[in-house]
Amino acid sequence: MEVIEYQTGPLRVNTYLVFDEAKEAFLVDPGSYLKQISNKITEKELDLKYIVLTHGHGDHIGGIAKFKEDFPGVQVVALDEEKATLNDPVLNNSKILLGGEITMDADVYVHDGMTMKIGNMDLKFLATPGHTPGGMSILIGDVVFSGDTLFKTSIGRTDMPGGDYNQLIDSIRTKLFTLPDDTKVYTGHMGNTTIGWEKKHNPFVY
Repeated sequence: MEVIEYQTGPLRVNTYLVFDEAKEAFLVDPGSYLKQISNKITEKELDLKYIVLTHGHGDHIGGIAKFKEDFPGVQVVALDEEKATLNDPVLNNSKILLGGEITMDADVYVHDGMTMKIGNMDLKFLATPGHTPGGMSILIGDVVFSGDTLFKTSIGRTDMPGGDYNQLIDSIRTKLFTLPDDTKVYTGHMGNTTIGWEKKHNPFVY
C-alpha cells in the first residue's frame, strides 16, 4: 500500500491518496480541489474508486464536487451517522470554514465495524464520534486514518455543532488506543504519529 499526502484548503487538511499494486485507489478527505492530485491519479494510471470521509466538516469536503467531475465514477463513503452533518451547512460549518455553503450526500453510508475491499486493501471503518456525531477512522492493517479525532499530542475540537468532548475521549480510548502501539496514525491536520506515542505523550487522554 502506498500513501501520498497532500495539504488542501485554507486550513491545510491532510488529504491522502491511497493505492496498491492492483491500481485501485481511494482519496481521504479532499478539503479542496488540487489538480496535482488528479494529475497523480492519471500519471499512475489509477482507478479512483472512492472518496472516503472521516467526517463531514466543510474543510474536509470542499474538493469533492470537482474531483467527481474529473472522475465521474467515484463514490463518496461516510459513516451513516454523518448524514445530517453532510446535508446541513450549519452543522458542517462550510460557510464559516470555506465562505460558501455545501450540502451533499454520500453515495455509500457505512456503519461501525463494516469492511470494504479496494484492490488488495481491506478497510475497516471504526466509529469514532466526538468531533462530529458521525466521525470515523479508517483502519488498514497497521495504519489508521484518524481524521480530526486524534492528532499528534492533541485531539479534535469539540466546540462546534455536534461535538462532544467526553464522547471523543471515549472514542480514542476504546477504538484507537486498543490498536497495537506500532499502528501508524495518519491525522486530519498537522503531523502524523503512532498509537504508542500518543498513549505516552498525549496530554488530553489519560
